[in-house]
Amino acid sequence: MSRFTLMAFAVVCILGCASYAQDAQNKPQPTSSTPSAKSQSSAPAGAAQPAPPMAAPPAPPATPPPHVVPDTSVVPLTEPVLTLKGACKPEAGSTKPPEGCVSGVTREQFEKMIKALSQPDRPMPPDLMRNFATQYAKLLTFSDAARAMGLENSPQVQQIMQFVKNQVLTEALNRQITEEFAHPTDQQIEDYYKQNSKKYLEVTLQRIIIPHGQVVADKPKPSDADEKAYAEQIDKRWVAGEDPEKLEKEATEHANISTPPANVNIGPRTPGTLPEAHESVFDLKPGEVSQVFADPASFYIYKVVSVRQIPLSEVKAKISTTLSRQLVADKIQEIQGSVTPVFNDTYFGPERPAVNPAPRVIAPRRPGPPPPGAAGTPTPGNAPPPPQAPPQ
Repeated sequence: MSRFTLMAFAVVCILGCASYAQDAQNKPQPTSSTPSAKSQSSAPAGAAQPAPPMAAPPAPPATPPPHVVPDTSVVPLTEPVLTLKGACKPEAGSTKPPEGCVSGVTREQFEKMIKALSQPDRPMPPDLMRNFATQYAKLLTFSDAARAMGLENSPQVQQIMQFVKNQVLTEALNRQITEEFAHPTDQQIEDYYKQNSKKYLEVTLQRIIIPHGQVVADKPKPSDADEKAYAEQIDKRWVAGEDPEKLEKEATEHANISTPPANVNIGPRTPGTLPEAHESVFDLKPGEVSQVFADPASFYIYKVVSVRQIPLSEVKAKISTTLSRQLVADKIQEIQGSVTPVFNDTYFGPERPAVNPAPRVIAPRRPGPPPPGAAGTPTPGNAPPPPQAPPQ
């Protein structure tokens, strides 16, 4: 809810600024007045015709004033920053303004609202404050008119208000969980590092690629069994100590490929950076040569040159981010797993296979049209998503 509201106002503000700039550019410019041909020809015959006035040189384009970011701190917290003149008029027979009506907002109230609507790590820039206040003034004006018509007590509005309240609470839960686990402790990071030490190996590798044979005019394509047998022979020769660059060159020529052979030195790699079927390479010790891995286009053989355990100091920030996401996902799973929804199949029909089985808190979208006067506001279908486990 908060992100949707802020996004709506931001888009409206941007569209408003763009529209104003476009209107200013398209506004017709005044032209210099020159005597018409009829007025010039009305001079007496034989009289000297006055020289036509010289056209004034075009005025240079006006330089826009430099943008000045206001210093909001000079305004006292209790001083109004938005006043709605003419709002909250007392109803007939009363001297008090209608309940819930707002005619003024102090700096403290305005900044609290901005803080509540903004993400903690993405505060609203000061130069957007005025545009936001303009849209907020419209919102207050129209909501006051709705209250005057008794719409606040409409059963439909009450249903929507209850729905929106649940949506706001869902968003608040999302923010609370994210903030709670944003900074894992040093002990949590150290424990994760010890439990997942294999993830933080740096293995320097060499690799021989043995392409499948290409079809040429004078040579038949070798069978799959022959190609596999040849790759295994290359593997044995590498284990026996032959030069991998020489073996790579031979394998390339054997496949009838004219391009230069691949570089056998692929440098340091960490788990997760090779094809999943090749991950067992990280279990080898320095000096060991792997088995032959078969892919549709080539065979692959690896040799471990060296192994280094990456120290915690080098991966602490990365572990902190990974652990934070995992803790958030675990907490969401805990909350969602504590409740089991049961649906009436007679009413809803049979259950369909889930498209995304990942755990997530499901919250419906906010219905209804945008408030009047907010042209360009995104549709309510763009309401914020519920809390869900972040990607690993």
